Amino acid sequence: MTTGSPDEQPSAWLDRYARQDTPAATADRVRQLFGDAGVLLRHYSDDQAARGLREIVDDGSLWALRDPKVPVVARTRGLRSIVTLYAEVFAPRVTVEHPKRTPKLEQLCFMFFEIAPLDLGEDTVLDVLEETSALPSVPCQRAALHGLGHAHHHSPEHVPPIVDRWLSRHRDAAQELRDYALAARTGAVM
Repeated sequence: MTTGSPDEQPSAWLDRYARQDTPAATADRVRQLFGDAGVLLRHYSDDQAARGLREIVDDGSLWALRDPKVPVVARTRGLRSIVTLYAEVFAPRVTVEHPKRTPKLEQLCFMFFEIAPLDLGEDTVLDVLEETSALPSVPCQRAALHGLGHAHHHSPEHVPPIVDRWLSRHRDAAQELRDYALAARTGAVM
C-alpha cells in the first residue's frame, strides 16, 4: 500500500507480491499483514486502510487460506490473523455504527466474512468468528454474527451453539443486537 490520497490504488503490494507468489507465500503474507495490521496501517486514513484491505479481499489473496496445497499450519495461522485484524484495526477505528452513511472501513468490517473467499463451514473459520464475536466492540460483534448467519448455510449444526454462547455472555447487549444474533443463529441475516 502506498501513502497518498485515498483514491490511489494500493497496487504496490500487488505488483511486488500477489501476482507472483505461490499460494503458501500468499497465505504467509496475508498472515503477516493481518497479524501486524494495527502497526502497518496506523499511518493510513480509514479510507486508505479500507481501500487497501478491500483490494486484498478482492484480488484473490485470501483463496490461499483455503488452498489444500498450502500447509494446514500456514492456512490456520492466516485465518487466525483475521481476529487480530478485527482487534487492532476494526475495533479501534469503527467505534460508532452509522445507519445512514456507512464509511468504507465500517462497511468492510461488517461485510468481511460475506465477501472474503473463506470456507465458512471450516472449523478454524468458525473459531475465528466466535473469537471475533467476543471482542469488546459492537461493530466487530455484529460483523461476526453476520458471518455466523452466512456460515449457518455451510454448518447448520455448529452455528447455533456459537451464537448461544455469545447470547449467554452478552446478556446486557442491546436488544437489537441480541435479535440480530437470534437471526444469525438460524441463518436469517442479509
